[in-house]
Amino acid sequence: DGDGGDGDGNNEEGNVEGNEKNDNTASTTIPPTRQRWFTLQMSDTYQEQNYSYQEMLGGGNAQGGGGGDPNSLAMFVADHPHFADTLLQLAMVLYHVDDRSRGNDLLRRSVFVYESALPSVVLPGNDDDDDDNTTTNNNGNGNSNNGCEILIDVDRAPNAGLFASLFRTMQTSGMSGCHDAALAAGRFLLSLDPLRDPMGALLILDYYALASRRAVTAAHRRKGGSVAAMEAGATFVVGIVESGTVEVHHRDPLTDRHHRCTLVDMPNWAFSYALALYRLSLQLDDDDDNGGGSDCGGYAVRAEDALVRALQTFPMILPKLLSMNKVNIRDRSFRADWPTILSYFEADDDGGSHIVGNSVEDRVTRASGEHLVRIFVGRCHKLWKEDDVVRWMYRCAERVVEEHKDRHAKHDVMGGTATAGFDVENSDAASAAPDDAPTTSPTPPPPLISAFSPALARYAQCDPSEYEDAFRTLPPEAVALDPNLVAPAMAMGADGAGGRRRFLRRGRGHQQQHQRHGGRGGAEEDDGRDPLEIVRQMMGMGGGDDAMEVLDPDSPLLQLYLQSLLPWAQVEGVRPPPRG
Repeated sequence: DGDGGDGDGNNEEGNVEGNEKNDNTASTTIPPTRQRWFTLQMSDTYQEQNYSYQEMLGGGNAQGGGGGDPNSLAMFVADHPHFADTLLQLAMVLYHVDDRSRGNDLLRRSVFVYESALPSVVLPGNDDDDDDNTTTNNNGNGNSNNGCEILIDVDRAPNAGLFASLFRTMQTSGMSGCHDAALAAGRFLLSLDPLRDPMGALLILDYYALASRRAVTAAHRRKGGSVAAMEAGATFVVGIVESGTVEVHHRDPLTDRHHRCTLVDMPNWAFSYALALYRLSLQLDDDDDNGGGSDCGGYAVRAEDALVRALQTFPMILPKLLSMNKVNIRDRSFRADWPTILSYFEADDDGGSHIVGNSVEDRVTRASGEHLVRIFVGRCHKLWKEDDVVRWMYRCAERVVEEHKDRHAKHDVMGGTATAGFDVENSDAASAAPDDAPTTSPTPPPPLISAFSPALARYAQCDPSEYEDAFRTLPPEAVALDPNLVAPAMAMGADGAGGRRRFLRRGRGHQQQHQRHGGRGGAEEDDGRDPLEIVRQMMGMGGGDDAMEVLDPDSPLLQLYLQSLLPWAQVEGVRPPPRG
């Protein structure tokens, strides 16, 4: 019945099959031409537990409970301590009642089940191959198998639980402040299916990288021979963006058109890429002339160009970041004139009908882009609150406005609405015109408008609450979770599941008998009843009214054998023999 120990983790989902195939679609964005797809397969024991789990989800069965009852879920976990789906579900129930310690234990046990089933070639950090023949996949984990990319199909039912467990591990690690662990789990999750990104890891992976702040020794040496220390997260963000190995693909179900975009076409990655370059410029450009040394690639110049491009593409983000960080944008000074600058960015945040196109695709694209902007600003705004970062944003925003004005002025000149760039004083038209002739004034430039890629519609269904920094908790009385049932679910091994008596689910006959006696407890329930019937039930020898007494298989063997001879007794988990 799966109550063993480590053996259950290896046997319940121990079979994994892999096959190599060439994917012409994926080869355009993923360097390896060969791919190995792995699928988890349920063992016989795990399949039996899955049948019991499906019966529990149906509810209203002879064993009671149902998919919506957390107490039935806890009882199932206690009887089957290595069934991954219920472990994950009960862990999330505990997280939502603010019992994070025990929720984390169950979540780690769920990951352990999948880790025990997966072969070593799928797990991250596989360095079995020679360094010369190792091909690093797109997320930099180094998982390789003779140049093949290791992938897992999320559409297979057993595989979906693995993706869910890894996503919850990444999510809870980030909530606990363990951003390095969250980044590692997110990178492994993305590597399993980078083309489709089924769990939306790209929406939050950049935040974990920049929030980790972990420094590593860089290969670049400063002037004088000292070795520079670089942020590992910033290096990861810059590397994955500039490599171009990860792209976003989406096929529109209405038009059947295929859309694709790069990482910098996503709002969060466009700004995070600029911030990563800015942090590297502070660490590596200090000893270079004007921040543009050839050894480190001029990170300061590249960071400013990247932020200018991000502000031009997604201007609505700047007012939101300043508002979330409570930056004073009303006062003017010689250093910053936010009211004048923000007048070009705030119009895009209104979401007027003149901004969105008339087609359904344009409206879906706009809504999807704004959805991603809300997720990015809600989680990543803390990374942009430092004073030097705010001053850097102002300089780049000022440059965006100046370039926007220049483009508009050139457009007016080409359209004949302005005379800028012409020698009006020496022209024949100026000498022939009277002094009081009216002059044409240039039109004011229009506000900046965000441009979103249609490929971002892939993430339109992502729930923003899944990317917040805390779960929305419920009061314990709203969940009605019995702590006496949760404690056995947390127990494992010889001192836990192997040393306790299992839960017995009594059938309808016992419930009808309980209702017939008024549903009272204690001594009042025994009043007016046959003493012999009470003794028979205490001995596990109930009968009468077609009631079926459920026997505990963990009882002493001789007692269990004698009680099972009675026609009204049935052993828990054992089907009764046919009676002629």
